[in-house]
Amino acid sequence: MAIPDTLAARLIETVKENDLGGSFVMLGRQRWVGKRRKRSAALFEEVLAKHLPDVDEADLANPDNEYAEQFFEKLGFSSVDSMDFSDFENASIIQDLSAKIPKKLEKKFDVIYDGGTCEHIFDLPTAYRNINKMLKPGGVLIGHSPCNNWVNHSFYQINPEMVYGFWEGTLGYEVLHCSLQPLMPMHARKVVTTTNPNVTGKRPRLSGTLADGGIILNYAVRKPLKDVKSGEKVYQTDYENRWQDAAE
Repeated sequence: MAIPDTLAARLIETVKENDLGGSFVMLGRQRWVGKRRKRSAALFEEVLAKHLPDVDEADLANPDNEYAEQFFEKLGFSSVDSMDFSDFENASIIQDLSAKIPKKLEKKFDVIYDGGTCEHIFDLPTAYRNINKMLKPGGVLIGHSPCNNWVNHSFYQINPEMVYGFWEGTLGYEVLHCSLQPLMPMHARKVVTTTNPNVTGKRPRLSGTLADGGIILNYAVRKPLKDVKSGEKVYQTDYENRWQDAAE
């Protein structure tokens, strides 16, 4: 799990454009990669200049190790934690997301960042529901999850239907954004968006052709101030519509 220039740029945009702050936790202790080359490096420099004009790239890296706490501190979070199943990377919180979480972690965080962790957890629904429990009302989950061309990387590849079907449709979260972000530096700006099945009643449709190489699902969702009573059952929107049509 690492943060290269493209994903760093998208994180900066998400945090600054939505005025996020407060208590933050990254799932897995993210490594800082930063600027790579050509198009992705140019994108990163452009976003950094716009949103953090007084910060240099050198200011974003931890001074004594390869990890990313300083990056998130520079984004303005008042506290920065990391959470992992194991202490092999010295995460500040050791917790199995597929197990019951302790009360002290409930409603603890303003922002949670899944930068490529949950797809490695076999009991994915439990992990997602634990994230929901750990977020404060009004808190935000930022996700950078492998979506396409990541065969054998993990148990799952996460797609936009999860954002709209589970986070919005079942739990009532507000979708701040959802797009498909190429990870290869040369394709940094070839972003594809999708339609919202909760609006169209059909599966998400892509706005364009996906670029070559690995695609990251780049999304952010905001927890409602009050829990949604119907937040247990999860179905794909188009199937729900078919069932309803057949019953009428």
